Amino acid sequence: MELQTDRTYLRKIELTDVDAIYENWASDDEVSKYLTWPTHKDKKTTEMIVKSWLKDYEQEDTIRYGIVLKDNNELIGTIDVVRLENNIPEIGYTLSRKYWNKGLMTEVLKLFTTYLFSLGYEKITVKALKDNIGSNRVILKNEFTFENETEKILSSFKPYLVKINNYHLKNNKDKKL
Repeated sequence: MELQTDRTYLRKIELTDVDAIYENWASDDEVSKYLTWPTHKDKKTTEMIVKSWLKDYEQEDTIRYGIVLKDNNELIGTIDVVRLENNIPEIGYTLSRKYWNKGLMTEVLKLFTTYLFSLGYEKITVKALKDNIGSNRVILKNEFTFENETEKILSSFKPYLVKINNYHLKNNKDKKL
């Protein structure tokens, strides 16, 4: 199934994407500021991650896409299911800073949730650091319901306490892809 919005399309990540991923967001401290992983200091790190993603594609349940601008065929971000727990997918996404505040991630998240519902999922979750105002707005624009705020260690890469907003969206069977 082809997944596209008016301005973007989604496709699987390829090894040839290493340069774009590194240059467009993985090496940007502002992008990684709210994420569980640290800024990539070199392309070797990005290449290692991409190779692990390619291996992940061997697993049938891996759902990970690159976000590509239709205008110039530029890879500008990713969206994926970062966790599947009790048959409830949790979405994660990243977008190049130069494309923030243009409505692109709002479009892509809507497309991606509709796609996941078309696969039969009844509920989807997403999390955002409380301080990540932009991401919280994207989530709310996509009609996710705020569940609660939790406090936890962000990750093994960033072992400090953060506040996380937890959201969910239930399947509205009338939505069309």
